Amino acid sequence: MRLLFFVLSLAVSSVAFSSQPIVGTIERDFTGVYLHSGDLCPRYVIDSKSEDASTNIRKLTTGDTITATGLLDVQTCKAVIESVEYVGLKKMLGYWYSQDGIITVRDFNSLSFYPINLKDFQNGADYRTADPITYRYSVTPTEGKEWVVFLSDTTSTTFATIQFGKSNATMKIYDSETGDVKKILRMSKWGNLR
Repeated sequence: MRLLFFVLSLAVSSVAFSSQPIVGTIERDFTGVYLHSGDLCPRYVIDSKSEDASTNIRKLTTGDTITATGLLDVQTCKAVIESVEYVGLKKMLGYWYSQDGIITVRDFNSLSFYPINLKDFQNGADYRTADPITYRYSVTPTEGKEWVVFLSDTTSTTFATIQFGKSNATMKIYDSETGDVKKILRMSKWGNLR
């Protein structure tokens, strides 16, 4: 009977401590990196369990969102992150312009591309008169300074990489079949969300 109780308690413990999906918002200050998940703890101290997770978390800033795999320990208010699956980048939100058009990013899930000539826009044309192409998007971490972006419209899904500067970004859009770069968008930040 004791053996059965021991085996059952081990099984329950392993289930209680197994990896789970973690979703929350990042807070970074001089004391460390924290996760707000609307859970029992006001914020969790983030502890990375792998070098990849640690590298990906270092790239995040306050206000970014994260979907990860790991454990939330409500006793110690610690979030042990095993891997980072998706992120929402606060710096991506806002209005961007490029030679090919205007891009508006209002949230971490969708963006709209308005194909308007930049010179027409600079001469006062309203970008909203162009029919936008709306994309669902998700961002995943990768090595280096780039992020991988998956873009889906009503007909297809493609992928891109994006790298941010202070007030600009470079997005490389790839051919899903060949992996060749189809287009490079050099984007400048026009403004933040209102």
